[in-house]
Amino acid sequence: MNSTETIKSKYSGRSEEELLEIIAGLTIKYNRLATYLFGSRKERFIADPEGMRLLFNEPEEILETAESDLVQEIKQEQTSEPEKKLRGKRRPLPDHLPRVQKIMDLPDNEKSCSIHQVALVKIGDETVEKLEVEPAKAYVVQLITPRYKCPCCEDVKIFSAEKPLDPIPKSFATPGLLAYIATQKYVDGLPLSRQERIFERASIELDRTTMARWMIKAAELAAPLVSLLHDDLIASPVIHADETHLQVLREPNKTPESKSYMWCLARSGPEPIILYRYYDNRSKRAAADLLRDFNGYLVADAYKVYESLQNILNYNISGCFAHARRRFWEAEKFAKRADPKAERPLASDALAFIKRLYGVEERIKDKAADEKLSARQSESVPVLHRFLEWLEVQRNAVPPNSPIGKAVNYALSNWENLAAFARDGRLPIDNNFMEAHIRPFTLGRKAWLFAAVQAGANASANLYSLVESAKANRIDPFDYLNLIFKELPAAKNLAQLEMLLPHRAAHHYPLRPYNPSKK
Repeated sequence: MNSTETIKSKYSGRSEEELLEIIAGLTIKYNRLATYLFGSRKERFIADPEGMRLLFNEPEEILETAESDLVQEIKQEQTSEPEKKLRGKRRPLPDHLPRVQKIMDLPDNEKSCSIHQVALVKIGDETVEKLEVEPAKAYVVQLITPRYKCPCCEDVKIFSAEKPLDPIPKSFATPGLLAYIATQKYVDGLPLSRQERIFERASIELDRTTMARWMIKAAELAAPLVSLLHDDLIASPVIHADETHLQVLREPNKTPESKSYMWCLARSGPEPIILYRYYDNRSKRAAADLLRDFNGYLVADAYKVYESLQNILNYNISGCFAHARRRFWEAEKFAKRADPKAERPLASDALAFIKRLYGVEERIKDKAADEKLSARQSESVPVLHRFLEWLEVQRNAVPPNSPIGKAVNYALSNWENLAAFARDGRLPIDNNFMEAHIRPFTLGRKAWLFAAVQAGANASANLYSLVESAKANRIDPFDYLNLIFKELPAAKNLAQLEMLLPHRAAHHYPLRPYNPSKK
């Protein structure tokens, strides 16, 4: 039986309406794949003002006021011209960069007037700044320790200064070199194989195997800090969670092609923490180990493992409206292309509701938790009630396996978790903070592709935890790694370790600031 006959037999006996629905579903799948491969992933939605007036035609004054503001905002978006980018004014070069002066003076034989034969008089200087770059410089540090003895003492006792402890004993790796290699890989996504070639161009023999071994040793040195980060994180009232896949070539009882996972927890706020943890699975056991002793709010997507552990570990779940919104956005975007004759995709109504909720969040993002809760109760809760009513109506009106049907069912099945933010001012409306800090790992993974062994995966988890936590606390990641690799070998007690945590190090040590907006 050829492919044509197979298709005919598969769809024989179907009504025209069923066939049109199947074609629409296949068209949506094709459009989604084509967009993910070649199109923009930006989830932008501008609601239809006429549709908004019909949707939110309610008697409550608060909704009427908010509706008017939103319609005005939409009209402004549609009518205003894009701002022209100012040109011709260059930002000054950073003050912290060293300045090297090069004086471009006239030769002595040209410092006199050719007409009056008198010496020229200096009237000032014109200074123009240019940015120069030199390749990274490597140099050898010779540690010379003078040795002394008393000329009068019979016993030969040698006196000398105490040498600093090495981050990796019996190696020539300095804290700065380890920090440089780690920053190149875990911040800039530069695999060790490429770093090896960079060192070769400087006539330095430093192979990738040695560097990989150093990264494992450096991560083991920093393990106590990562453990303290986990303890601090678990004691927080609200944390974020997510996970992404990782390939580890040599794992016990697993093929090289199988997936392992990098789990990630995070705390937002004034002292943020980003924590990565490697597991060879995505199971309930891994999540239980990671979340043991946590009893606050977990902000996460609708992964069933988190829900199954909720009552066992005694924590609460707050859902992610960004995940719910994405499903409606896909249905709205691809339904237009699947059925060009449709006047207005049904998902636009859902996106309009969600846009209202995010509009409230934008206005209160800098407020205290109690002020956020008050605003959500007065503005967001009425929108949530109307949205829930709309979802209940659509559940029986749309095909359950269609994109809009799946989006509706997802929102309804997770409604209590999605609406949790309206009951507690400490909770965010979505899990975007977590997604923003798991993205550097996913981008780096595209460059270095896999970990060879489990020790390498654990090292990556520890070092990603440190550099991402440093960045979240606006600390330069190289400076921070250089600091801890220098101080950790001599740290003898808990107080010294706690001073080195990313959210506390800047209070005790001079570290350069890191500005994520300039990434």
